[in-house]
Amino acid sequence: MKRRLLPVTLGAVALTLALGITPGTAAPQPDGPTLSQPGQKAAATYAAPDRSTWTAKPGPLPAGLDATAPADDVIPVVAERLYELGADRGFTRQETDYPGRAITVLWKGTPPADVTAYAGSRPYGVTVTIRTGAKYSRAEAEAARTQLLNHPAATRLGITWSELNADGSGVTVGVAARTRAAVDPLPELRNAARIPDVALKLGVERVAGDALLSRGNDAPPWKGGIRTVHGGSLCSTGFAVLAGSTGKLLSASHCDRSGNLAVRDGAGQTIAPGGASVATIDSIDSMLIDPSDSPATTPRIFRGGHSSTSTSLVKSWYSNWPGDPVCSSGASTGEHCGTVYDDSDVYVDENGVRVGVIQVAAPAGQIMAGQGDSGGPMFKTVSGGVQARGILISADITAGPMTYSCGSVAPDASGIKCSRWVNYVPISSVLNTWGVSLEVG
Repeated sequence: MKRRLLPVTLGAVALTLALGITPGTAAPQPDGPTLSQPGQKAAATYAAPDRSTWTAKPGPLPAGLDATAPADDVIPVVAERLYELGADRGFTRQETDYPGRAITVLWKGTPPADVTAYAGSRPYGVTVTIRTGAKYSRAEAEAARTQLLNHPAATRLGITWSELNADGSGVTVGVAARTRAAVDPLPELRNAARIPDVALKLGVERVAGDALLSRGNDAPPWKGGIRTVHGGSLCSTGFAVLAGSTGKLLSASHCDRSGNLAVRDGAGQTIAPGGASVATIDSIDSMLIDPSDSPATTPRIFRGGHSSTSTSLVKSWYSNWPGDPVCSSGASTGEHCGTVYDDSDVYVDENGVRVGVIQVAAPAGQIMAGQGDSGGPMFKTVSGGVQARGILISADITAGPMTYSCGSVAPDASGIKCSRWVNYVPISSVLNTWGVSLEVG
């Protein structure tokens, strides 16, 4: 189950879950759960990302790249090119190795000559290894999943989660039920996907509950990683973006499901009055805030601890791949870094909305984020600043529970839970769905 970093109610230590279960009490478990859930809300249509329609493109390309440039600068560029060359021609997955200045690519069939030529050229000094043997390309597996998720069986059987298998062997879906009841659903699921390779994972429950937390007292022009207050809840800002020439701020839509509340910083200053100045898109769990002040935004994010005053310049954005080193920077717990472990999961929230996410884990014993860091920036460091990678939305408790000690947290975040494993929406999905560009410097 992928759980949002739950909302924190101002003036109260207790966290209130949307299911009405008071923290500290056990959630009731139904006897003999079944796959059929006829009373549940119909899920929204799932649409796989279509890069051919993107208006915002990765980049800009750092100046002066060559074989002596840092791996942090060149590997995203090479990975992007490998995907562009192979997206519809057998590409299945790739994994980056920054310390080794290398990328390993999984392919279906024989890679085209231009792909092998590019890999063999050791672009910018990056060693590219292509391994074959995948049964499905990324495009084929994604198409099968899209058909499955949009089939009536997906709602009737209660699919709550899905992923493209890392070895290119097919698709795995999850349901909340812990038994297969009287009928094995796999034949129907495989028929819906139009491929025979669909596996089932039991006991993956829907996301239940939302969460908001955030960094102190900023001032215009507004930055990423600051505290925001939405009614009685707390969140964080992500990156500054441009709608034409107008600067706006990203956050998470679950910070304010109404998309109507005023947005204030941690000291109570109004960032946006609400109403038309706040918009949300639930399919990417994204909020777009139009600040009242001018200049409204600046291409910088806060770095360091929750009380830090240090910021970094946002230089560019690129796609996410397993193996990438990525950091979060929310206002409740500050900056934490880890490694991407999956780039293909889709989960279903409590409203039936399907959200595609990237997943990153901190080293053992450390955290990636806590409740109320939601909406904050996900990034990797590059020369001269940071590279945008996504917007933080939730903990991934299929990987492990939110039981990690948070360490030092912002005063208004007392009593929160934290996680080593988190989900974030890729910045590509956010920019291209909104039709905005990243503000860079």
